[in-house]
Amino acid sequence: MNATEVFSTLTIALLIVPLVLAVSLKEPKLVVYGFLVAILMFRYSTWGELQPTETIYARGVGIFHFSLVNLALFVAGIATLMRKLANPLNPHLAAPLAPYFFSFVFMMLAHIALGSIAGIDLERILEYEGLINIFNMFIFMYMVVLAFNSEKDKRDLLLVFLALAGIRSLFGLVRYFVFDGDTANPYRNLEGMDIKIFFFDIADNFVAAVAAFCAAWLLLSPSVRLSMTKRLFLYGYLALEIAAIALSFRRSSLIGLALTFGWLIFLLPSRKRIPLLILGAAVMASTIVVFFQERLQYAGATDIVSSLIYDITSNNTGDVDRFYELRAAAASLDGNWLFGLGSWGRFTGDQELLAFHMGKFMFVHSGFGHIILKSGIAGLLIFCGLLFSYIMFYLRHRKHLVGNSRLLADAGFAGFLFWTPTLLIGTPIIEFRTMLLIGLCLAMPYVAAGVSARKYYVSYPHYAAA
Repeated sequence: MNATEVFSTLTIALLIVPLVLAVSLKEPKLVVYGFLVAILMFRYSTWGELQPTETIYARGVGIFHFSLVNLALFVAGIATLMRKLANPLNPHLAAPLAPYFFSFVFMMLAHIALGSIAGIDLERILEYEGLINIFNMFIFMYMVVLAFNSEKDKRDLLLVFLALAGIRSLFGLVRYFVFDGDTANPYRNLEGMDIKIFFFDIADNFVAAVAAFCAAWLLLSPSVRLSMTKRLFLYGYLALEIAAIALSFRRSSLIGLALTFGWLIFLLPSRKRIPLLILGAAVMASTIVVFFQERLQYAGATDIVSSLIYDITSNNTGDVDRFYELRAAAASLDGNWLFGLGSWGRFTGDQELLAFHMGKFMFVHSGFGHIILKSGIAGLLIFCGLLFSYIMFYLRHRKHLVGNSRLLADAGFAGFLFWTPTLLIGTPIIEFRTMLLIGLCLAMPYVAAGVSARKYYVSYPHYAAA
């Protein structure tokens, strides 16, 4: 990084920190919207690029340990805490997240203390390949939940999300048909497959999936009355978002989309399920056929089913199966299953079989596996406890929600379902953008349910102080 870049980065940092703090204290929704623009519109992953590229999420790394976007998140989180402490009569946070948040903070402090005693640099303990992005997720969840306090806020949040998702997909559409698709294309650039893709970053597929869910929810909800113009617009919007996922050719995205719409079908009245199941099956079948023809034909398998799992076993090729990495990580945990290897921990294995790691063994391709590697069963219990609490909260409160509140809660839960394959076999924990989007999913049902709770406490403020 040259002197000009260093100076410009420091200048931006000096401007961002007080600005974010001031706006977060006065207009917290604006800061959340700012982060939404960043995480909905700008990619994180550059895997598959032929030339090294820098995203907005890497700006400032090298001068600071954390990126400027991450530093802004920390400042906004501090402002959120200050606002909460400055007004103790505010209603208690609807989300029962405090036990999991403080348990995670305690664990991270323990990692810092034990790592320092062992002579590990603080930068390694707090590296992005560790657990810091779970902390970032918690911060963003609290920011979202505490920023939106009215029915208008919920409606605006939905509209902003849908508008940004539409803009992002239109950008991808133009790029796909006019400029040969996403330049981050490992299928073509690294594996020699003659295909172009809509989006490679799984987070872009998530945005499209939740947007598609919202459009379908509005079209199918018996309580929503739409004009013909709005209905036609939503059909076009739905087709665009599904195309964005189908033409990205990512199996985890297709599975996530199936889970998302499977939940929508489950929520529908029984009389509407069968027609939608037939339509959904036809769309998925068509997508899988295109998927097979454009990508999985290169897997060397003879049928669609075997091609979908070609890299899970070594039957079709002489390569190692996909799960060798996890077995190698499990072997490295010998004697450390309870608390893991620490945020700085690395695993070891056959260098040739793990060549795709390029010598970096700080993470594994499983979100849950990554948590176990770094923090053991204890860390996994904290994370899974958070997810279980979230699921129970959503299921318990959904039946009491109507209108935009129900759509917001359903969309958040559908988004969580989309992420489950990635949590199982992807690398979400080491990706800043992904973890903030997961945090958004987790926050949405609490925002939906929290507004009515706030109304109650405004009417009876003595309960808020209890």
